Amino acid sequence: MDISVKKEGSVVYITPEEEIHFDNYKQLEEEILKEIEEGAREIVLDLTNVETLYSMTLGMFNNIATLIARKGGDFALTNINKDIRKVMKATRLDKIITVK
Repeated sequence: MDISVKKEGSVVYITPEEEIHFDNYKQLEEEILKEIEEGAREIVLDLTNVETLYSMTLGMFNNIATLIARKGGDFALTNINKDIRKVMKATRLDKIITVK
């Protein structure tokens, strides 16, 4: 999976260049965790290229949001489509993950 990482001040923007699915979500998770370990306190995941979220992705988002919150940071999603927005509401992840 190609993943774009862009840093602007204290914010790290991460953009997967394709759908997140069972075969590649661990690669994305590792990239995000690496950024957190290196000191990132605000991670914004840009889902421009993602149409669907699967259960393992939702679990990964929950784990990342919890981890970064413990370190005083924030995990946010941006450029999500209406279907992903519905899933975020239905699973109540929109209560712990900022949706921009």
